[in-house]
Formats: sequence, structure tokens, C-alpha cells
Amino acid sequence: MHKIVLFAFIFCYSLQVNAVIKSSTNVDSLLSLMTLDEKIGQMTQMCFSTITLDGSKSLDLNVDNFKQLIKQQHIGSFLSGSDSYAKWFDFVTAIQKVAVEETRLGIPLIIGIDHVHGANYINEGTIFPHNLMMACSFDKTLIEKVAKVTAIETAPVGLNWNFSPVLDVARTPYWPRFYETFGEDSRVCAELGSAYIKAYQYVPEIAPYKLSACAKHFIGYSDPKYGYDRSPSEIPMQTLHEVFVPPFRKAFEAGVKTLMVNSGELNGEPVHGSKFLLDTLLRRQLGFNGVIVTDIKDIERIVKMHHTAANEKEATLQVINAGVDMYMACNSYTFIQHVKELLSEGKLSMAQIDASVRRILQLKKELGLFENPYPSKKLLDAVNTTENRKVALEAAEKSIVLLKNEDILPLSNSTKILVAGIGANSKRMLNGPWSFDWLGAAEAQQPQNMLTLFEACKSTFGNNNVLLSKTERILTSADKKQFLKDTRKADVIVLAVGEQPYSEFMGNINDLTLDADQLELIDAAIATKKPVVLVLMEGRPRVITKQAAGVKAVLFAGYPGIEGAQAIANILSGKTNPSASLAFSYPLAAGHTIPYNHKPSEFNIYWKPEPAQKWLYPFGHGLSYTQFEYSDLQLSDTIITPNGTLKASVKIKNAGKIRGTETALWYIKDEVGSISRPVKSLKFFEKIDLNSGEEKTIHFEINPQQHLAFPDKAGLYRLEPGRYQLIIDNKSLWFSLNN
Repeated sequence: MHKIVLFAFIFCYSLQVNAVIKSSTNVDSLLSLMTLDEKIGQMTQMCFSTITLDGSKSLDLNVDNFKQLIKQQHIGSFLSGSDSYAKWFDFVTAIQKVAVEETRLGIPLIIGIDHVHGANYINEGTIFPHNLMMACSFDKTLIEKVAKVTAIETAPVGLNWNFSPVLDVARTPYWPRFYETFGEDSRVCAELGSAYIKAYQYVPEIAPYKLSACAKHFIGYSDPKYGYDRSPSEIPMQTLHEVFVPPFRKAFEAGVKTLMVNSGELNGEPVHGSKFLLDTLLRRQLGFNGVIVTDIKDIERIVKMHHTAANEKEATLQVINAGVDMYMACNSYTFIQHVKELLSEGKLSMAQIDASVRRILQLKKELGLFENPYPSKKLLDAVNTTENRKVALEAAEKSIVLLKNEDILPLSNSTKILVAGIGANSKRMLNGPWSFDWLGAAEAQQPQNMLTLFEACKSTFGNNNVLLSKTERILTSADKKQFLKDTRKADVIVLAVGEQPYSEFMGNINDLTLDADQLELIDAAIATKKPVVLVLMEGRPRVITKQAAGVKAVLFAGYPGIEGAQAIANILSGKTNPSASLAFSYPLAAGHTIPYNHKPSEFNIYWKPEPAQKWLYPFGHGLSYTQFEYSDLQLSDTIITPNGTLKASVKIKNAGKIRGTETALWYIKDEVGSISRPVKSLKFFEKIDLNSGEEKTIHFEINPQQHLAFPDKAGLYRLEPGRYQLIIDNKSLWFSLNN
């Protein structure tokens, strides 16, 4: 009789468990069934390298290792791999099958990936320009296209959590993650970042599958005091609210589901261990209620780098008390043990654990993982298509900035071109970092179906018109002699210079000046008296001031992606009219690097105009093969009230001979503020397409709460009466805000 009763109990309990899991899961009911070990497992994210046969990112599953992790440690999330679509599909299917069908509760895994510029960890994926280059397009519609293609190419293999976009505002070009941002302006970062999130998370074409974006890295990561990656940031609270908070606030409004924390130090606290930053500011003031995840191995950093805890157990307490939901442990199990010990000692409460696990389960529910945990072969039909490559080409063409052109570009089809430099015949220099590998895959591992710059130029200008110099740098007299010999047959020299791909601390440098051996190559080319075109393939602006004066043209290409070479060739030939503008200020020298919206200096008092040039090329600078003229700037009134609006308009004419696209940038300057104000701030931007001779009137509606108010150190916005200057191009008008 006892056996019958026990069997009946187990049977009913099993039915209850299955009912909870299979019925568009009730999160609280599922939570109530979980053991402590199962809960902590959901809070732990491991690297795929812990369950592959050779301990690498290549996806050959070590079944025994995986089953031990999933059945004994109850791990709920994995991240980080790189392989083909076929390998990804089989790998994710296999691990989800174990999680769903061979564990007590059958909770599916959530799998994270750094698809930061396309499906960049899938061999056949479409690789787009990095964010910094995309920002130079100032084109939200283009950002949405890129996000959509990334989602379509990511979803089929079950990679449901993308650690993108980066919403850090890049205030120092020394910082080695500069290229991962949308530039130095807070509004541009906010607008483009939110456009990406909306497009990535809501893609009807992948239904019923859903994906989560991740806003990162909250907060202050991108302005380290020393310029080095993860070195301390010291940012006044007023500046934090005005410059660094807005992109994240906009992301929350856009519905981003997850957030990754800055593992650096801000104002004396490691951010991932700061209750003020993660609970008071992020949760309470900004209202974020999604999942908070650390960056990789960040509990270890609290002990080894920040020294705000004596050991990992104390650091674990700091991180969970601060508000972190999931720890990116990678290959360590100590987090699991420490959480259990802290609970048994009464230093953590079950309520804290339950709150985090509830958010994680809710995320899995919202993504539909309980109903659709496995990859989809049907969705594989939409990956690696001609249409996706066309978007990559469009993205690259619209992101490359023409910085200088002394009547040399576009080049004629009969021009004899010598291509040289470290980027001349390199695919790695085009795709850049975070492409099949953290630091960018080796040349041999780059896609076969993409062109180098040399190959794209041959295809565009003809095999007989394009030569390749094997001289990438001038290190010896023999290098120089060979290079000069190569230049004799050329009419024009195209030099692809810049930075070999790097990431995070591997990109720390002490001097922004371009490497001496590359500058020597440029100088040697200039000395030939032949026209020189510089193509800058770099993740941040490297100083080239002296050389820029001697060359005929300069293109900023950054890391333009899989179609980058063809995009550059199209611009060189004139097939594409460049339309991008700098989303950052290109420094004049290695010492003084300041953003466009800096605070006034003493020069403003004693020198008119200022004797010192601040930048080699300013924020918003970008040339075209046509010319645009601005005229007739008007305001609907000279006075605005706090609840009113002003309508601004200006005419833009294409005064050149070909169709072109202009980036219209509207700025406002606050003459007097109770907190010192920037010399000007970007408030609105748009792209204008004009045929030759065509003129359009564009408009900007000034809303005081959106465009004139600014925060104090508590994050409370002030709207102060006074005079304001509206600026577009070289035109400006004054107006007043009255109470």
C-alpha cells in the first residue's frame, strides 16, 4: 500500500512538473519546484570551451563533460564558440536536447554570443563594419537593416542572446574598444543603439523564434582616466548623467531585455560590485528590470584587480548584493560553491537568489525557449544570401568617410594604381577584431568569398592597371628601395595603413601616433611626387597630421567588413559617392584629444579666433564628390516657453553635378547655465538625398524638455531660461527660453 501511495505521489508530482514546464511556463510555479542547486545553476554561465573535446571554441562536443555540468551543476547558460553553420546547428541541438529531455525540470539553455558586427562567430556569417564605422553613416535605417540581417543569421542555430550593442560613449581614442562604440556623442549612441535593439529583438521573419540584445557596458567604461582598458574612470555624477546615462535610458525605452556590467572601476568602486550603481541608479532610478550579467570572470577581477575584497567568496557577496543576476564564470565552479556557503552563513538570502532566477526564467519565457528550444533548419534558408551581402556592401559604402580630396578622386579607369601597406592585401584588416576570433581570425581563416583591397581594385580598375607592392612597412633601406622601385610604374599610390586587429587590453597603446614604420612608408610615397591616397584601416584615429598634409586624399574606412574592399574600390572609382561623416573628432596630435562638445577654455576669452586648431578633422566632417549649400535658416519665433516648441528650417541644395547624400547636423549652444555647458551639443541629425541641382527644405522642431534641459548631479533635469544658439553647417540663429 505504501508503495502504491508513493508511486501515485511521484506520478502526480511528475505530471505537475511537466504541466508547469509545457504550459507557457508559469515562472513562479517553476521557481517553486527548483532546488537550490538548480537555482544557482541558472545564475551561472559557462564557456563552451569547458565542454568541447579540445578545450577550444571549435564545436566538437565532449558529451561526458557536458552531461556532468548540466546534470550535477545544473548550468543554465553557455557562451562563446566559433564554427560553421552545420557545426553550430548540431552542437546546440545536442546540448539543448540534454537540457530539455534529460534533466528533472527540462529548463532550456540560453546561449550567448558576441555578434557585435554581424554573425561574426559563424564561418559563413555576414560581417558588417564595426559600430564606430556604422555611426559615421548617421543612418538609423541602415543600422536597422544590419541588425535585422544579424538576427536572421544568428537565430537559426539557437544563439538566442547577443551581447550587443555597445552603448559606451567613446570619449578618449586611447581606449582600445573605441571602434566598438557609436562614437563620442551621447545622442548618436542613444539613437543608433536603440534603433539596433528594436530591429534585432523584433524580426518577424524568424518567428516563432525570438532573440535578446544586451546593452553594454553599464557604465563609465569608455572614459578611463589613463586610457587603458579597464583602468579606473573618474567621472563626476553630473557628467555621468548627461553623457553616459542617456544611451542606456534610451535602450531601456526600446525594450532591451538584458544588460552587461562594466567590469572596470568608476569613482572608486568596481561597477559590478557597486550597489549604488546597479541597484540605486540602474534598477531604481532608471527602472531597468531585466537580467544583469557580468563580463567574463569579473568576480576574480574584484579580488585581483580592484582589491575591494580579500577573496572570491567576499567578491561573490559584493556582486550579488550589488544586483548581478548571472555570473559569466566561463570555466570556474567556485561561484556555485561560494553562493551556497554564503546562503548557509546567512550573508545572502533566498529572496535575493529567487529574484535573480525569476528574471532569468522570465527572459527564457519571453524568448519562447520553453516552446522552441531547438535550432531551426527552416531558418537556415535565409543565411549567407546575396541579399545579405548587398546590405554589407551598402553598410560599408555609407560608413567610409572621405576626409580629404585635392581633386584626385574619383580615379579614372585608366589610372595605373600601386596598392601598398599592411591593409593592401589583407582580409583580416577589413573584418577586424571579433571576427571568428576575439582578436580577429588569422588570414588563412578568413572567408574565401571576400576580396582584399588589392583584389577589389583589380576587379574595378582592371588587372593591368593595378599593381601590388609587397612592402607593408619600411623597416630597412631594402624595404624602401623595393617600394620606390614598385612606384615607378604607377600614376597613383594607394596606401592602406592603420592598425592590425586588437581587442580590449591587447589594444592598449602609449602613443596615438601611427607606427613609425608606416609613417615612413607614407613619407616615401609622398617624396615620389606622385599623388598619394591614404586608406585608414584602424579601430581608432591614429595621428597622421604631418603626412595628411602631403597626401592628395584620405579615406577613413575603419574595419569595414566582408564587403569593405569593394566599397573602398567603389568610392575610389566614383561608382559610389561618399556620404559618411565622422562620428568622432580626429585628433591633431597625440597629446590633446578632446570631443567636439567640450567645455569652453581660456582661449574663448583672450583669442578670437582661437589660434590653436583642435582637430585634424572635426566631428561631423565628411566630403562628397558633389557640393552642398545651406541657406535661409529660419525659426518660427525668437522666443520659446517651457511647454512650447520652435520650428527651425533650412534649405539644402546640391550645387554639384552628381547625386549625393548630405548629413544634416543640428546643434544648440546654451549661452549661460547654472552648470557649465558645452560649446555646442548635437540635438538632431538626418540624411538628405539630393539630385544634382535639387534643393530641399528640412525641419527640426525644438522641444525644450528634450533639447534644452540638462541633468544635475542627482540626475534631475533642469530647464533654465536664457539665450540659446541654433547652429547648422556655418549658419546660426539665437532664440530665448522664457518662463
